[in-house]
Amino acid sequence: SKGGGMFRPGLKYAFGMVGDSYIAEAKNNGWLLCADSVATPATSSTTEDLQIKASLEPFTDLKIDLSMSRTRNKSQSIQYMYAGNPTTETGSFNMTTITIRSAFGGMGDAHNGYRSKTFDKFRNYLGVYQQRVEAKYANVNYPSGTGMSGKFNPENGTVGLYSSDVMIPAFLTAYVGGNPHKGSLDIFPSLKRMLPNWSLTYKGLSTLPFFRDHFKSVNITHAYKSIYAVGSYNTYGTWLQAFTGSDLGFIENTTTESYVPSSMYDISTVSINENFAPLVGLNLTLNNSMTLKAEYRTTRAIILSMTSAQINETSSKDIVFGWGYKIDDFRFRSLFKGKGKASAKMAKGNKTKGTKGAQDEDDTAKKTSSSKSSGKKAFAHSLNLSFDFSYRSQAAITRDIQTGLSEATSGNKAIKASFQASYAISRMVSLSLYYDRQRNSPLLSSNAYPTITQDFGMSMKVSLTR
Repeated sequence: SKGGGMFRPGLKYAFGMVGDSYIAEAKNNGWLLCADSVATPATSSTTEDLQIKASLEPFTDLKIDLSMSRTRNKSQSIQYMYAGNPTTETGSFNMTTITIRSAFGGMGDAHNGYRSKTFDKFRNYLGVYQQRVEAKYANVNYPSGTGMSGKFNPENGTVGLYSSDVMIPAFLTAYVGGNPHKGSLDIFPSLKRMLPNWSLTYKGLSTLPFFRDHFKSVNITHAYKSIYAVGSYNTYGTWLQAFTGSDLGFIENTTTESYVPSSMYDISTVSINENFAPLVGLNLTLNNSMTLKAEYRTTRAIILSMTSAQINETSSKDIVFGWGYKIDDFRFRSLFKGKGKASAKMAKGNKTKGTKGAQDEDDTAKKTSSSKSSGKKAFAHSLNLSFDFSYRSQAAITRDIQTGLSEATSGNKAIKASFQASYAISRMVSLSLYYDRQRNSPLLSSNAYPTITQDFGMSMKVSLTR
């Protein structure tokens, strides 16, 4: 071996302070066995994770939590035993963004062929981005390994209209927003395009006279989250770099056996997942501890598939109402006491109070004193009641990018009501009763049929540790 002496393979390697360039350094120093019989490549993994969080309170009772994130994982395999060190890469990527511009555009319905204005924009942007990507290769020479000479000529094969280099930037511009003539061409957006998500809580209504007289608390909530993600990707095995340090290159077209412009990344799908959870929510607590809740939630997932040249879009809309009430000391026998019997007891008590008043007061004082001295408190038999009602509408649409046709593939409307009662019999035993009812109506009658599901029962919980 050469170089390094007694410290080979180097102190940097021992302390984990090396990067991908270390492979070339180790090879030059003769620390690697470079033989055709060696089939195991050198591998390196890198994780970039950026998380930014902030809390704002622009004025009293309004709190806003902001969060931004960008995560990229990649793993490289370097075939150092061959000339040129052939390298393949796999990985994943996700980043927070804001897609509100297209959030309320609608998915269309059966009457208009499930038409989407955002999808139409996306298809119109494809030609623009194809020209912009093709322009990057102007005056670029074909690499020697392609068997083609001279500068890039579109007539020999150009950037594919439905390639990931074209569709992904067009997809981001259409659904996130931007100018197709100036938008970034990056498949993995830079930090400049990392946008915050947020959650908001407002408690100011509790200070108004009417609400202060009738409610313990009044909270308005809102939350938004949108994530752009590249689920997984590989690199093309036939990719050849145009020139050192460039992200431009060429891959072999298996049909024509010629080389066409392309990035090194072979990406099958990218997605945008957006949630308003909730879009608006209201939580009330009355003075008698009764609680009321109302929320409207929406979710949306858009998946762009390069392999099938399709966009699969799913969405759901939820309306939720909730009611809850807790009785701290509830005794069932109090429900069966008659008024007549109670009146008779009261009369009898008044009649005998004069003769036995002093004795009763003395007994009461003794019991109170005994209770205080023992330090024990009577067990409160709490009763918890809750009722929830929800309405959910779901739909899934498949959009063909080449033809522009859209069709519904699945979906349903569900109405659900549930009631639950929980009673603490003692410190160790509690009893629960519940009843759930759900009705489902499919969007497409050919795929399913309406159903009603009912579920009810009783459970008893015994805890021996209390």
